[in-house]
Amino acid sequence: MNTVKIDKYFRGMVAHRGLSGIETENTINAFTAAGNRSYFGIECDVRASKDNQLIITHDDTLLRLGLLNLYIPSFKYEELQKFTLVDRKTGNLSDTVVIPRLSDYLSICKTYQKVAFVEIKDHLTNENLDRLIYEIEKYYELQYVYILSFHEKYLAYLYKRKPELTLYYLVGQMSEGVLETCEKYQANLDIDYRHVDEATIKQLHLIGLKVCVYTVDDKDTAEKLIKLGVDYITSNILE
Repeated sequence: MNTVKIDKYFRGMVAHRGLSGIETENTINAFTAAGNRSYFGIECDVRASKDNQLIITHDDTLLRLGLLNLYIPSFKYEELQKFTLVDRKTGNLSDTVVIPRLSDYLSICKTYQKVAFVEIKDHLTNENLDRLIYEIEKYYELQYVYILSFHEKYLAYLYKRKPELTLYYLVGQMSEGVLETCEKYQANLDIDYRHVDEATIKQLHLIGLKVCVYTVDDKDTAEKLIKLGVDYITSNILE
């Protein structure tokens, strides 16, 4: 199995949770697979373990990927390493597929010179966000890391704490207050591709902000979005 190639002149493809159309999402394998291809960026999801280690996982339980109904944030990182995940290629649990740390992901992005698209999930504290900034500066560089969030409070804290960070406001659709929030925190827009149009894209571009859309796995749809003028497209399989 391989990626599906789209418009070769577009340089804004982002691998959703790594190359998750082939490898288990949010794992070293998925990030490395994306690193070895032409993606502009690699996206991941960040949560905190019980001992406040920043870890990479979309879900807050192991049910979907680890076949165990366990709450991930209730375990220390060392304990989480004992739980294996399903290898997407075989459909079986694999000792080589586990939850990685943020530092592992950032190191891969740096090695392969990819922009890191880091989505911060629920229940993070200001201490966690401070550690996020610390690890970005330790393992990569601020200008190559974009922070994504559905939560205005995270954008507000990070904008005040480190205004040079590149922020993205994640939304399902345009609604009252979205544009104002983007302007307030100089946050770019990351929106469900089904709810973006040319007028919205132009509106963001006029105030100096960019537009990313998620999650597009259909070639024709992606190429239509490129013609509309989106800056980045997040996908599980398109390249």
